[in-house]
Amino acid sequence: MPSASPTKDAYWYVMPVWHLIPICNNMSSNDSPKPSESSPRSARSKWLRRAAELLLFVLLFSALSHWLSRHMLHAGSYAPSLQLPILQGNQPDAANSSQNPGNHLTSGDLNWPAAHPRTLVYFFAPWCSICRVSMPGLNLLGSEDLRVVAVALDWETRQEVETFIHSIGFTGEVLLGNKSTAEQYQVQGYPSYYVMDNNGEILHQDRGLSTPPGLWLRTQL
Repeated sequence: MPSASPTKDAYWYVMPVWHLIPICNNMSSNDSPKPSESSPRSARSKWLRRAAELLLFVLLFSALSHWLSRHMLHAGSYAPSLQLPILQGNQPDAANSSQNPGNHLTSGDLNWPAAHPRTLVYFFAPWCSICRVSMPGLNLLGSEDLRVVAVALDWETRQEVETFIHSIGFTGEVLLGNKSTAEQYQVQGYPSYYVMDNNGEILHQDRGLSTPPGLWLRTQL
């Protein structure tokens, strides 16, 4: 007489059907989507995410730049004229210094109207780490249409400024400013810079880290 209990070999006949549901779910979840269906969508999402991140960075950078330069002379106002000592060896027409070895300083000026259509005045301090990074890029900007002038502030000795200039390899024009210079141009941090037209009207002003392409673009607008 056959047994009423199923044998081991016949167990699958009486296995409850709900035991098969997890197996079906696993089989369904293991079905990988076709690359042709997911690749374009994922690539588009990646580029959109990167574009959003870039836009956010630009907005944050612009907001920070505006906040840092809020106390500087505003665009549309006119830059003060200056007559300051020149750091020896960094002036394009420094022949006076070589002909007079005992005369370490000659006079340089920022007067308006200027001979160049644009003038970039870059205020720095010899202890400023950001100036050390960004200032060498100024060597790439000078041209017949653009005068680039670096003005040292918050320094103690001429030798301190000279050592800094030589260590970063800056070969452009350097003037030695003072406390009055900082007050006239409302410089409260370093680096700070202005772009003026030939009449001394301020076109752009900013403070903080800058790049040669960014500075060049400001001199062209």
